[in-house]
Amino acid sequence: MNILKTSYYLALACLALQFILLGIGSFDRPDIVINSAYDVFIGVLWTLIKGIPWLVLVPGLIMKSKNIMAWMSYVCLVYFIIWILAAFGAQNSTLASIGVIVTLVQFVASNTYTRLIKRQ
Repeated sequence: MNILKTSYYLALACLALQFILLGIGSFDRPDIVINSAYDVFIGVLWTLIKGIPWLVLVPGLIMKSKNIMAWMSYVCLVYFIIWILAAFGAQNSTLASIGVIVTLVQFVASNTYTRLIKRQ
């Protein structure tokens, strides 16, 4: 039972880290200059748009649905591809390399939770 809780909370922590990384990636570019609150608003809005697949999962995560972690695994696969493309792109982003690691940890945690909860 302890592994079940650990994997659930680890997957949630990685979900929060995904949003933090998406937010940092929205503002950490050489061509972006922040001059006003409007620029910050646009950056936050852009982060939320990039995070729509994660936001769709939030109601199920709050209700601790059995199937939502399986869906989180599928979303992790999509973001894994996105982070890999960014990590090995022309800029060799360190932020994207961290995103790859966070996504892998999240994928393993969500799969572990799904496997253990289905056995019960």
